[in-house]
Amino acid sequence: MKERPRRMAMTLPPETADALFDLADAIERPAATVAQELLTEIVPQLHDLAKIARLTKAGKGSAAKRALVHMIGDSMGEILGQQLDLPTMKRKK
Repeated sequence: MKERPRRMAMTLPPETADALFDLADAIERPAATVAQELLTEIVPQLHDLAKIARLTKAGKGSAAKRALVHMIGDSMGEILGQQLDLPTMKRKK
C-alpha cells in the first residue's frame, strides 16, 4: 500500500516567508508546493545532517567532521557535474 504524504504546519520568519512567496509568485506555483519541492530536493543532505548531529552528540567529533567533509564534497560534485553537464550518479544510502 502506498504511504500517504505527511502534513506539517510551519510558522516561518517574515524574511523566509517573503522569499518563498516571492519565488512562488515568480514561477507561478503555490508557495506550499515550492516549499515541498525545495525540501524534497535536499533530502540526502537532511539525512547527512542528522547523521552529523548524532555523531556530534555521541562525542564523535572526528567522525562528524569526516561525514561533513563527505557531504560537502558530494554536494560540490553534484554542482560541478551539473555545470559541466556530466551524467548523475546515484547516492548510496
